[in-house]
Amino acid sequence: MRDPAGKLLTHDQVDEWAMVEHAEGMKIGFSCGSFVLMHPGHVRYLHLARQRCDRLLVAVNSDASVQRYKNPLRPINAERQRMYMVAALESVDAVTILEDDRPLSLLLRWKPDFYLKGGDYQASSLQSAKAVEEYGGTVGVIPSDFRTSTSATIERIVAIAAHHTELKWEGVRPKGLALLDRDGTLIRDVPYLNAPEQVELLPEVGQGLQELQAAGFALAIVTNQQGIGLGYTTRQEMIAVNQRLFRALAPFGVLISRVYYCPHTAAERCDCRKPRTAMLRRAMQDFGVPAERTVMIGDAAADLAAGAAVGCQTIMVGKCGAEFLKAARHAVAAAAAF
Repeated sequence: MRDPAGKLLTHDQVDEWAMVEHAEGMKIGFSCGSFVLMHPGHVRYLHLARQRCDRLLVAVNSDASVQRYKNPLRPINAERQRMYMVAALESVDAVTILEDDRPLSLLLRWKPDFYLKGGDYQASSLQSAKAVEEYGGTVGVIPSDFRTSTSATIERIVAIAAHHTELKWEGVRPKGLALLDRDGTLIRDVPYLNAPEQVELLPEVGQGLQELQAAGFALAIVTNQQGIGLGYTTRQEMIAVNQRLFRALAPFGVLISRVYYCPHTAAERCDCRKPRTAMLRRAMQDFGVPAERTVMIGDAAADLAAGAAVGCQTIMVGKCGAEFLKAARHAVAAAAAF
């Protein structure tokens, strides 16, 4: 089996490779991208691209170009690693580096027969399309059969990590811990919520959490989710809902550190379903924050009963999250004595 590293070519090597392939009558397809995290959409569109040509050349954006046109915190993997991953695909014949933000200079250098991109936009919208058509090439866009993206994958990883069962705390302990009910406190209460598009952040929540976080509080959700036990929703759907909530809080710079949830029905009489206290005790243990520096904020009697049972401060918000900001500021004021 051929080592994928053998497909990695410098620009000078591509000059020779393209000349030989064209001399043998091969039709060359060209595509490019950052491939920050390889996902099924990438694999599918490159497979379909290879079916339109005899040889497929892929230019992978350099680390510097990804940082310029995407995000200064990306890429996740270095350029050589990303090139190697693309080269490992059977559909790809050669891989090179793309130092510029756009591929125009490479297209004009090698004049591939096809310029092929994956996505859901029009071929005419590609900035280099006109130049390709002027030298006689063909431009094509290949839609993906998979509804995924690098950003969605990263968001999914963050959401799943927040639900992990173990927490190893590194660094400085938080000044305080805010335990937050979810439905009716942070987001509009929808019975057995399982659709991310129905997530609606309640008024004042973003700013209130922002002020709690700025005051040194770690933020954790403690939520009863008996819809899982009843079969109305799944854990995966719950995570997707929480992921949408995290996204709604992002403009405020708010980060939820953990999500504790009880999937049991009321009939199961578990120790975690509020007003019982297992979730709250676990949270205080994980963060190393005592009850006197913990606040439970919720919209129901069960929330306050659970908080009172573990000895922490309790604050009830009004219907539909009303006065959340006031509740947050009350907790911050109380924390001044910590």
